[in-house]
Amino acid sequence: MNQLEKSIQNLSGEINPEIVFVAVSAGVDSTLLLELASTYFKVIALHVNYKLRGEASDLDQAFLEDFCLKKRIPFNVKVHDLKTELQLKSCNLQNRAREIRYEFFKENLSKHENSVLFLGHHADDQIETFFINYFRNSGIAGLSGMKQQNGKFFRPFLMFSKKDISALAIEKKLAWREDQSNVKNDYLRNRFRNEIIPELENQIPSLKISVLHLMNILQENQIQLEKEIEIFIKNMKINANISLSEFSSWGDERWIEVFRQFGLSTGFLKEFKKLLQSSKGAKLNFPKNERIESVIREKDSLYFVLYKGKKDETPTIKSTIVCELPKDFSKEVVYLDDSKIDGELILRKWRQGDRIYPIGMNGSKLISDVLTDAKVPHVERDNQWLLCDNSKIISCIGFCIDRRAIATKNSKKIRCIEIAQT
Repeated sequence: MNQLEKSIQNLSGEINPEIVFVAVSAGVDSTLLLELASTYFKVIALHVNYKLRGEASDLDQAFLEDFCLKKRIPFNVKVHDLKTELQLKSCNLQNRAREIRYEFFKENLSKHENSVLFLGHHADDQIETFFINYFRNSGIAGLSGMKQQNGKFFRPFLMFSKKDISALAIEKKLAWREDQSNVKNDYLRNRFRNEIIPELENQIPSLKISVLHLMNILQENQIQLEKEIEIFIKNMKINANISLSEFSSWGDERWIEVFRQFGLSTGFLKEFKKLLQSSKGAKLNFPKNERIESVIREKDSLYFVLYKGKKDETPTIKSTIVCELPKDFSKEVVYLDDSKIDGELILRKWRQGDRIYPIGMNGSKLISDVLTDAKVPHVERDNQWLLCDNSKIISCIGFCIDRRAIATKNSKKIRCIEIAQT
């Protein structure tokens, strides 16, 4: 049995999905993958017709419809007139095409919980990806290339060459369609495929083997790096203010991975490095990112402002009368002597000059000092709320409670105020 076919057979012994979706373009790689996968799995073919090549695009679709009909393989197609879309608005063709097809893939996968997707990427694609990402300074994540398995996405041919795939397709007398746009050097990938890599291989015959070996090593390093950065980001969500000393030994590869996991362009790296050397208060914003909003330079640390959706909502207070004081107290629940409350209780933002008379200390303390002692970053201080009555501060919410209106065991009427931050 051919090694390509054996790889699919082995995979069928490792996974047992209800459905295997196979992404097909009508080219030799994906057509052979569909042929082999249908022998060992229940498959559904997925194809996107972008309408980019006029009649040729429609002929690709027609070819696959006929192929799947003869093989009794269900065929799902998405027709998206990307050519017209690009005429109406400016965007990167290849990035937009990728968005369209992956939305289509995920939509189909969501319909079957126990399903996976097979993609026809092969070793030559992997090598092209290495050089493209090296050219783009993509870091270890880019240089390590595609994974054979990434969640529900599988690439069974990733360790086999285009030559191996074509040879087996010919042996099986398989028909397919050639995409003539692949021979044009309009795109960076095609220039690497058709010109740069063949020329390098002429000079270095072992080039492809060496690159694939290096990519395997980098992929192992990347897996370890991903785990470390996942822990870092998890800790960041708990303590957003992180000491600069923690970053003293960090290299670019770590920051590139942080940016990647946050969905940020590595183009921010240069500005980020400037921030590390900046003075207190310097800020780097990440507009339109839904994971992280900005990074702010504090005196000896960086403060990461994570995206929290809608902001600045007023906390809510719930007031009830209780018979006695509890055994344990918290800074989010305040027990007041009702007779010491002056008028109505209100919530407001703190202002410079505000003072509180904290429980457990003599005299008063500026709210600004309370926040400083609690190491609240400057960026968050503007959002600090106070609970007040008509004449005094009752609580700096989450940090300290004023002693002037608190209830004691001798209070005749105890008012419980529960504060909920939104």
